[in-house]
Amino acid sequence: MPFVLRRAALMFLGLCLLTAAPALAEKVMLDNSNPPFMFDGGGKKENGLYPAVLAEAFKRMGVPLEMETVPWKRAISAIDAGEAGVGGIYKNEERLKKYDYSEKLFDEVIMVYAPKGKEFEFKDVSSLNGKTVGVLQGWSYGDDFDAAVKAGKITAETAENDALNFKKLAAGRLDAILAIRESGTANLGAPEIASAVVALPAPLSSSPSFLAFNKSAAKADVLAKFNTALDQMKKDQTMDKLIKETLK
Repeated sequence: MPFVLRRAALMFLGLCLLTAAPALAEKVMLDNSNPPFMFDGGGKKENGLYPAVLAEAFKRMGVPLEMETVPWKRAISAIDAGEAGVGGIYKNEERLKKYDYSEKLFDEVIMVYAPKGKEFEFKDVSSLNGKTVGVLQGWSYGDDFDAAVKAGKITAETAENDALNFKKLAAGRLDAILAIRESGTANLGAPEIASAVVALPAPLSSSPSFLAFNKSAAKADVLAKFNTALDQMKKDQTMDKLIKETLK
């Protein structure tokens, strides 16, 4: 075969191989202990609302998705290093400097829980001053709460999951804990917790959650496609269906 033809044939073969190569999967990490939104359990990983939403959205996008549920601190380390995106993450001023965000996934209502018989009036973050408050490791509970902890006005005691915080609160080891409403409802389903813990009437906050990537990862195009898929899911009521199925 003449050299020119042979070279053309090789170039054509190379182009075919590139065309046939599967698209690289987008890697997204989620919390492994934040039911009912994202968690491991029942012999299955990637349970909960956010894995279900991400799986459906990326399917509609035609983009392969690799999800991994890990301790939240590890997920934050991964996004900070630009190694993966994170699903179900909140916004705050510090994070907005580092991460690009999708449109809102869901509004998470953070409730304040106290020992029965030791309830207190909760109006805002200052109501927690002088108290030891159970929180989740690696979480942000908003700029006001984070600033109060940094200033030493609130003592934050961390745990890996809400269940541990509820047990510590029921045992009288904490003054209060913060937990997402749906997770709190699930934990109060245990008789030993329900008899010792009460939710205070006013929530700490209502925080929207998002999919985010480090700005250095340059995922603006992926997030734009994700937002389009998410909007379609809301319009055709797929989101409502997933919420009912996973938060029941």
